[in-house]
Order: sequence, then C-alpha cells, then structure tokens
Amino acid sequence: MLHRLQKIAESLKKNNIDGKLGIRGSGRMTKKMMINFKHYYRLAIVRNKTNLDDMVRAVWAIWKHKSSSNSEPLHEWCSPSYCGYLQALEKGEEYDHTPHSLPLKIMKAIRPVFEELAHPDTLKRVLNGGSQNANESFHSILCSLAPKNRYSTGVTIDLCAAMAVSFYNHGYQSIIPVLAESTGNTGFFTRVGMKRLDERRIYYEHKRKGKAVQKSKQNEETSDSLSDRMSVDDNTL
Repeated sequence: MLHRLQKIAESLKKNNIDGKLGIRGSGRMTKKMMINFKHYYRLAIVRNKTNLDDMVRAVWAIWKHKSSSNSEPLHEWCSPSYCGYLQALEKGEEYDHTPHSLPLKIMKAIRPVFEELAHPDTLKRVLNGGSQNANESFHSILCSLAPKNRYSTGVTIDLCAAMAVSFYNHGYQSIIPVLAESTGNTGFFTRVGMKRLDERRIYYEHKRKGKAVQKSKQNEETSDSLSDRMSVDDNTL
C-alpha cells in the first residue's frame, strides 16, 4: 500500500489536481497519511483474514471513509470501533467530516491503488494468513540454478526448473538417484555435500520460523495499540 501510494504520488506530481500540482501537501496526501493507509490496510487484512468478502469490504471502507463528506457520508462498511461518524450517530451528535477527510479529487486519484489492492484476486493470496513466501523461496532456488543476468537456452531452463522443483519439494539429496542413473555412480563427497545442504536448509527454516513467531507477536501488540489509538482519536482516520 505504501509503495503504491508513493508511486502514484510521484507519477501525478506534475498534474493539476484540486487546484495544486500533485496529490501531496498539507491537507492532502502527506507522508504520514500514506503510512496510516498502510496500517489501515494491514488491519483490514488481519481482522478479516478468514473471510475474503469481509476483507474486501474492510479495505474499501478505508477509501470510502476518507472520501466521505458532510453532504455524502460513505460509512456503510465502516466499523463503530474506529469510525467517528458512526460513533456520533449512535450518540445522536453532529459530526464534521472536514478535519478528517481528504479532498474527493485526491481520493479519486488514488482509487486505482485500491482497485488493485482490494481486488479479490489480490487479497485471496493472504486469506487465512497466507503469503507469497513459498513462491519467492522457489524462485530463489530457480534463479540460483539459472541466473537472470545470464542467457540460458530453453533446454537449460527446463532442466533447471525440474531440478528446482525436486530440490524445493524433496531436498537436495533427491537429485542423487538422477545423477547415479546419468553417470552410473555418485561419489561419497557428492552425497555428503547434498546432505549438508539439506541440513543447512532445515536449520535456517527453523530459525526463520522462530523469528516469524516473534514478529507475529510484536505485530499483534502493534495492532492492538493502533486499534486503541484509532478508537480514542478519530483524527488518525
């Protein structure tokens, strides 16, 4: 989210939007606001990680909330836990959107970011806490066999892809029978080397999972803290 907002802000810096060049500036899309959008996007995913439809609505609720005005409130997908408008509605009080919303033309300018990041095809990748880490891990193995900065023929790519699948799913020792069939035998040090590669891979995977658990706990604490701050002070949203 943060990267997309920064990218679209850079691409629009010479465009006249709502009387000024670009979307940045005081009362517009500041760096702090971009960071806030990143946190809101993450919270929308974490709080609805088991339901894709709710996740999509929660992400769009961010855009609708910040696009709302006194004449056109768009809070049907908001939650009373953070939405000052819904909280005021429950208390029967008046609510002024002006200090908390962004200009509609600014929100329309960043709408493509939400159309991409709130799309079901995008969000279903993180459903149930999933990620793209598995794909990235496989790609790293493939690139170590066939680097992108070096030309490789189609036959070489096919061979490297097959080896990468074997290494990723069954470990480096899975290649030993293939080598034995191709060469007639495999040396002692080849078998030892493949075993050590597998052992190192297992070691670093355990280490990575330990760090992931620790980071998850820290993120939960951060989310709880941000949620409390959002419910107390609607200026953050």
